[in-house]
Amino acid sequence: MRTTHRRLTSVLGIAAASASALALGIAPAQAAGNVFEASNSIISSEVTAKTYFAEDGEILTALDMDKDGHGTAAQWRYNSSSATHSYYNGYGYAVAHDWNLSFAEGTTLQIRACLQDGSSGTPYDCGGWEYARA
Repeated sequence: MRTTHRRLTSVLGIAAASASALALGIAPAQAAGNVFEASNSIISSEVTAKTYFAEDGEILTALDMDKDGHGTAAQWRYNSSSATHSYYNGYGYAVAHDWNLSFAEGTTLQIRACLQDGSSGTPYDCGGWEYARA
């Protein structure tokens, strides 16, 4: 019984630590290898949205960094392409949402973070494009 309690406590502790890390803007813990990051501001005090791309597993993550009532959008495009792909996260402050994408090994892409109001809304207040690699 005591071993089961310790295991449950450990699992709950890991989950709480992961949630805290995301709330602080630390890259997703499930990702091994390189994790690329983009935010919607170059001034850390004004960052309200972050996007991560994990090289291993090609996981795109959108994270809401502010209790402002706006959702976030994680965007990606192939290197300098005009076609932009956008994924909306409306789950609220400090809640990350992941999408499992699929790219050929070594593909170069760009990511950015934006605000967005509603799933049918248009992304706005986007940060600059950051390079990432699958």
